[in-house]
Amino acid sequence: MFNRIATAFTLAIVCVAPVAAHDLAVPVEHAEVIRLPAEASAIVVGNPSIADAMVHDGRTLIVTGRLQGRTNVIAIDRIGRVIYERDVVVSNPVAGQVALFRGPNQHTLSCGAVCGEVPRVGDDTERTEALTDQQRGRLSIVDTAMSGDNPQ
Repeated sequence: MFNRIATAFTLAIVCVAPVAAHDLAVPVEHAEVIRLPAEASAIVVGNPSIADAMVHDGRTLIVTGRLQGRTNVIAIDRIGRVIYERDVVVSNPVAGQVALFRGPNQHTLSCGAVCGEVPRVGDDTERTEALTDQQRGRLSIVDTAMSGDNPQ
């Protein structure tokens, strides 16, 4: 009888133990889907400026890379047990990207059929601000058109 209880207790502990001991690699501006072993009631990200995490449903966690760096993510169930814990390494995606150096200034290009500049951490500040202002202008035009306040 004691052996059955001990076995059941051991299985219960194993079932809620943190998953995976290795790092989760997520490129900047990409997401990874994680299936949790139990329902999560709270998610904690060590440094939310590096990665973001949200629970899609009780057992599906979505981790999004924000800035290059390293942090961790922890999922806790409703009674406070850790059901998932993992280091997250966010890196710049290298496939289809080129770093162009003009003297000390760096510019990042994302390339498909045509290359276009995409601001990244470490790029030339002046050029990054110009690209950001252009994007804000485009978004403002879209917002105006969507709101119906479009003067013609």
